[in-house]
Amino acid sequence: MTVASSPQQPYRPFVGGTFRWRLGLRPLDLAQWIEVGDDHGTILAEKARLAAAHHDTVFGAIDGIEPEATEVLDTLLEHLLAHFPNWYAVDGDTVVAAGQRMSRAELHQLDLAGRLVDEDIALLVDRPGGLVFGGGSICFPNRWDLRSKLGKSLAGVHEPVPGLNEQLGEPIDAVFARLTPERSFWRLGWTVLDSPERYQPVDGTAPPGLGAGDPANLHLRVERETIRRLPTTGVVVFTIRTYLTPLTSLAGDTDDAMRLAAALGELPDDVAEYKSLSHGWGGSAAGWLSAHVAEL
Repeated sequence: MTVASSPQQPYRPFVGGTFRWRLGLRPLDLAQWIEVGDDHGTILAEKARLAAAHHDTVFGAIDGIEPEATEVLDTLLEHLLAHFPNWYAVDGDTVVAAGQRMSRAELHQLDLAGRLVDEDIALLVDRPGGLVFGGGSICFPNRWDLRSKLGKSLAGVHEPVPGLNEQLGEPIDAVFARLTPERSFWRLGWTVLDSPERYQPVDGTAPPGLGAGDPANLHLRVERETIRRLPTTGVVVFTIRTYLTPLTSLAGDTDDAMRLAAALGELPDDVAEYKSLSHGWGGSAAGWLSAHVAEL
C-alpha cells in the first residue's frame, strides 16, 4: 500500500486563552507514522549536508543502544518500503533513499535511520531507574542541544522548559507507563522564529537570525511529533517533522492570523524566552498579524 504524500499546508496547533502546557496527544494510525512531502528529496539532501558538516551536533548516542537502534531501523525500513516504494529500496546492506545510497555497515543504525526520513528521530531506552534519553539524529533542533540530553530522565530532559514538569510531569510519566506497541500517539508544538532555517542548534553553527524588524523574516515553526514503543527492546521512538511557514503567507487566513496573535499575546515571559521570543519577536508578530487582519 502507498500512502499519499503529506499535505504541504502545515498544521495550525496554536490556541488563544490563558497559557498552559498541553500534552495534546492523539491516537496515531501507524500508516501515517512518517510523512513524505514534495520537499522530501530536498530535506534528505539537507540532512546529508548537515551530517557531513556538523555530525557531532546532529547525532549523539549513549553506549549500548545498538539493539534498540537496530530495531528502530528495521521497523522504519519495513514501513518505508511498504508505504513509499517509489522513494526507497534495499540492496543487501545498502539502503537507497531519494537517490542517496547509504550503507548499514558504515553508519550507526540510529544515524542511518535519521538520514532516511524528513523527521528527526530520538530514542528513550529502558535502563535501571527508568527511561533515559538514549540518542538522536536531530538535524533540525529547535534551539536546543542534543548532547546535553543524553542519559537524562524524562524530567531531566524537560527541566529547561519553564513550568512543564510542574504542570505535566505526572501525566507524562503516566503516558509512558501505559505506552505499548499497540497504542501510539502524535502531537504538535509551535513557535515563531526569525529564520527560515530548520537547523537551529545552540552551539554557534546555526545561520544567524534575521531579526524581527521585517515581518518577512518571521516564520511559524510547527513540529509534528509521533511517539511509539517497539515490541522487542521496548524502545520508545520519537519522530519530529518540522514545518516552516512565512508569517506573511499565514496572514492571508484571518482566522489563523487572529488565533496566532492571541496565542502569542498570552505567552508568559519565561515561556516566550524558552520559545526564543524574548527579543520582541512575539510582540512584533502579534502586532503585525492583528494590524494586518484589521486591514482585511
